[in-house]
Order: sequence, then structure tokens, then C-alpha cells
Amino acid sequence: MPRSERRRAFTLVELLSVIAIVAAIVALLLPAASALRQRARAVGCLSNLRSLQMASLAYSTDSAGWLIDARLPHGGLDQGADESFVSVLARRGYCDTGLIRSPLDDSPHWSVESGGAGVPVPNSGGRFRLTSYGLNNHLAREFSPWAGIDPSLATDRLSKVGNHANTVQLLLMATTGEFAGADHPHVEGWTGGTQAPAIASAEVAVAAVSQGIATSGSRSNWSFLDGHAETAPFSGIYVNEQRNRLDPRVSSIYQTIATAP
Repeated sequence: MPRSERRRAFTLVELLSVIAIVAAIVALLLPAASALRQRARAVGCLSNLRSLQMASLAYSTDSAGWLIDARLPHGGLDQGADESFVSVLARRGYCDTGLIRSPLDDSPHWSVESGGAGVPVPNSGGRFRLTSYGLNNHLAREFSPWAGIDPSLATDRLSKVGNHANTVQLLLMATTGEFAGADHPHVEGWTGGTQAPAIASAEVAVAAVSQGIATSGSRSNWSFLDGHAETAPFSGIYVNEQRNRLDPRVSSIYQTIATAP
């Protein structure tokens, strides 16, 4: 066979070049694939949150306007876990128990039986995480900051909240720390200024969607008393005690204040 017709094999240099090109393409595609997976998880979480919010409203409609309550504290004291919204909504048939775990939730504090790492929540007396989602404590009877001052100030019924469309009811709890075992944050302690996102992130997963360090621009999923859910930056939910969409006393005017020059 003439030399010109012989099959030419790849040289080592050519093979290494091909491998390098393939590796470069994979390196370029991996971040995009990761971003797509994160986006899919965020959409799935938003769907869960919307379904839970509708279940909550169905419960309130059937209960003369009373709102679901929080009973899972941060710490080891049992304050009636069976009466937490996590148990009540499922027990009464308002939602599927699968909704209580967000696709964005990578907490190590789920039990092994729940598909987790089986690491107990810190300072919980050996308890595990029971829900990805929590209640805005301003709308919870047991943990309302104003009801602690005067029980008549509790915003625990639909009729006591002026602007349902602008008041958060359900949110994503922090995945680590003591609040990973709770079903509510303590919004009244978030203060304001640049430190507010960091303080809040110890209680709420303020960067569940955007990931990374908690800042005013960090994005998470939130649902509201009118039934809608949205992905929003922390600054679109909370700035300080006078500018937020969590405290019913000020949530009605938050948008007006936030857009003022």
C-alpha cells in the first residue's frame, strides 16, 4: 500500500489537544448547567410555597379567619409541635406533607428517615428539622411581638391585617443554626441598616435563590396573605422596622415609602 494511503494515527500532541478542548467546553458548560439546576429548584420551591399559602388560606376560610400558627421554637423547649402549621395543615388534609420540604433545602438537620444527614439541630435536645418553611411571626399568636405586649394587638386573623397582598405569611427558614428547627423567625430583632440581612440570615434563608453571602440584594422566595408567592430581594421585603412587608402595621405603606425620592 502506498505510504500516502496509509491510515494516519493521532499523535500524542493531537490527542492531548482534543482532550484540552473537550475539558474547556465542559468547564464552560458546567456553570450554565448548575445555574439551570438552581433555577429549576427555585421554581419548584416557589410552587411549593404557593401551594402551602393556598392551603393556609383554605384553613383560615374554614376557621372563621383565624390564621395558622407557629409552635416550633429555636431551642429545646417543646411548645406543642402537633399544633404547628406543619402538622395541622397535613393532619386536616389541606396539603401533602411533601410540600414542607423545599427543593432548595440542603440542611444537614433532616433526619435520616427523611432523607437527611441525621444531624440534630443545635441546642434542640436532639430534634431534627421538620420544615423548610416558616411563618412570619407577626402573624403567629404564640410568637407575635405585639401580642406579647397586649394580646389584643395580635394580628392572628385575616380581618386584622389591612393589606393582604403586601404582607408576607410564609418564608424559608435558615438551613443551619438553631432556627433550622423552628417554624418562625423573630422579625422584630432584625433592626435595620447594612447589618439587617446578616441578622435575618441566621433565622431565614434570605439567599436561598441567589445563594452566597446575605446582602440587601440577596433573593429568596416569599408568599403573601392574598395567595401569591414571589422571588424577591431582601430589600424588597425588609429595610427596617418602619419599612417592611412583614409587620402588618407598616406593610400597607411599604411600597409607597420604598419608592419615594
